[in-house]
Amino acid sequence: MSVKARLNTLRNMNDKMYPKLSSDERFKMVIETFVNNDEVQREKLVKSCPQFMYLESDHSYTERIEASRDIVTIFIIQLLEYDKTLSIIKILNGFNKDRKLNIEKRFINEVQSFLFAFEIFCREHVGVESQDMIQAWYGYDDRYIRKIEKIKQSIDFYQLDHDSELMANWLKRVFIPEWQRRMS
Repeated sequence: MSVKARLNTLRNMNDKMYPKLSSDERFKMVIETFVNNDEVQREKLVKSCPQFMYLESDHSYTERIEASRDIVTIFIIQLLEYDKTLSIIKILNGFNKDRKLNIEKRFINEVQSFLFAFEIFCREHVGVESQDMIQAWYGYDDRYIRKIEKIKQSIDFYQLDHDSELMANWLKRVFIPEWQRRMS
């Protein structure tokens, strides 16, 4: 059905038809009202949507569960990105014996700070060890735990002191604000 035909269908609907729409039909029509900037039809579609009462678990508990899952997911995505870059660095180091370690050390410092920040965040702000958090959400196997251990071994090779400023940035700009935002 063309856009014009859909618009005409929307405009020709009478008030008795709105409540009879399926969820799928209503969803598609609301999206079309956004595309066509038709606030009147959107309001009719939203206001006529059937309403139900639901029982749910305590919202505070549910939000903690969802926030912890989301934060661990963000952590895993960043971890995989760092792991990919570390693998590339290792490959390049195999080809280039006269490498400059400054850039490499800065990157290793960043990864180390990221890992420490996540551990501190989980322990001090969530009250759960980081490995337990990862295991809870991605525990169908322990590949992420093994990946963290592998990355930590790579970091240990450089024998760097951890950068508390970088670690604080991860805590202040990513982990803590997201947790606090979701807990408020």
